[in-house]
Amino acid sequence: MGEGMGGTELSSIGVVIHDFKFGGSERIAIRLANYWADKGFSVTVFCASVQGEMRHLLCDSVRVVCTSPVLSRHYGSMYQLARRARRYFAENPVDFCYIPGNYHWLVTHELARLPVSSRPVLVSQISSLIYKPGRSRFRQMLFNLRMRYLLSRSDLVVAMDRMSARQSNAILHRTDTLVIPLPALDATGAPPTPRPATLSVVAAGRLTEQKGFDDLVRAFALVRRALPQAQLTICGEGEERPALEQLIRSYGLEDAVTLVGYVQNIRPYLDRNAIFVLSSRREGYGAVLLEALEAGRYVVTTDCTPAVYDIFDDGVCGKVVPPNNPKALAEGLVEALQNGRDITHLVGERVARFRINVGAQMYIAAVESKLHARRG
Repeated sequence: MGEGMGGTELSSIGVVIHDFKFGGSERIAIRLANYWADKGFSVTVFCASVQGEMRHLLCDSVRVVCTSPVLSRHYGSMYQLARRARRYFAENPVDFCYIPGNYHWLVTHELARLPVSSRPVLVSQISSLIYKPGRSRFRQMLFNLRMRYLLSRSDLVVAMDRMSARQSNAILHRTDTLVIPLPALDATGAPPTPRPATLSVVAAGRLTEQKGFDDLVRAFALVRRALPQAQLTICGEGEERPALEQLIRSYGLEDAVTLVGYVQNIRPYLDRNAIFVLSSRREGYGAVLLEALEAGRYVVTTDCTPAVYDIFDDGVCGKVVPPNNPKALAEGLVEALQNGRDITHLVGERVARFRINVGAQMYIAAVESKLHARRG
């Protein structure tokens, strides 16, 4: 039985992820698993592989069960993982199972096939945009049909913002999609730090097409024309590194743009730089935005995530620019670097609902309610 959660009747929790490669959904799943285990729950992470940069982030008190044979990510591997998860949890029942995001929705569909006697409460998270910019009407129709097929028997569907919850309810023909803010921050985080008096910008994420770092490099070439002393640091690793290095060379930005590779903790980089930039073409909720705010950093972000409407709608702590537009991104960066705005006194209240203790307890309360309804 979990301790510190108000005497909950829950005792066991399952979390299913493909592997421990760096990704927003997987990172949040690890944070939740650690928190629940710390509160006395028996937590099992079921995975297809233990490979990945984030494996060491999982606490020793969380049990890890890996499929045999191990599955690398490939077309069809998620279906195989989902079937193996169904067999595992049939033999090793848990009270509820957390399915972290769109990529893992097949697990929900498979676990829903379990008999009632061994079926956990299924909690499925919506981790990325339901209506992605640029998606054709036909492809959107297929996405909606797939979402309805895979999540129709999920006991709980969780969105991270109100807009996604409304869209989910419309597609799934239900009225109970929950909004649980992304639990991306520690229960008690380090206080914000004063903005350094430098023309320095930091970005973070996997070096992939989705993250728009190519647009950021192009934008920074424009920034340097206005502010020759400006510096950009990009934290992250990925398949786009060679192309980005070539782009940096082509603009003559070798002394202005630094690719530092994967970093376990972005906070030291946030503390050293004046502003944070998110250049993505599309995002889920963008947990790194919350980390930047917690550090007291003003944010320039593309309109790539529902988070911009939740956090930056008043323009006080950040500026939102169109995606796929290096000129607009450059203008936002120049303005932010020149105005020198200090927001450290504003961020505490804005990030409070995104702390792990808040979100983790909301999940437990929602599952408890479902279990009571089943038993009643």
